[in-house]
Amino acid sequence: MHSQIIKRNLVRIVTYRMAQKKNTDNIENTDTKSAASVCNIMHTNATNIIEKMESLLPANMQMYSDFYTECLHSLQDLFGVCYMTENEILPKMGIDQKALQSFGAYAKTAAGSAITQIEMANNIQKTYLQTQISAVKTMDEYIRLMLDSYSKMLASSLGIYRKFQ
Repeated sequence: MHSQIIKRNLVRIVTYRMAQKKNTDNIENTDTKSAASVCNIMHTNATNIIEKMESLLPANMQMYSDFYTECLHSLQDLFGVCYMTENEILPKMGIDQKALQSFGAYAKTAAGSAITQIEMANNIQKTYLQTQISAVKTMDEYIRLMLDSYSKMLASSLGIYRKFQ
């Protein structure tokens, strides 16, 4: 149910962004055809990067949803077979309670290991995303510094140009 809600919201986001892109494409196409500038070039390329990242978001969310669905399906199959086996075969084998307790301890260890792996994978993903956010913030600082230098250079060039007129 949650995956369906996520899918619907992602479709809305992507549809909204595509509509925005169509509206800005007409403006950008006329602007870039009439006058090329550093800002237009940078804006166009940044927009392409953002659109690529946004286009992959639904696919990534779908992969996580598919992974979750497969895990649930696998567990359902496992328990279905388990119940059939217990009802038909185990009574004939005469398994005692100590064997079941040993299996319980093993299952608890295996579940603990699986939970640890899930937590580690989540922490890796969290660290990766935090690193990406940090990289974007660093890039933003660099861009601001670059734009400040660029504006100073243009202002300086304008001053030199005026001296020669």
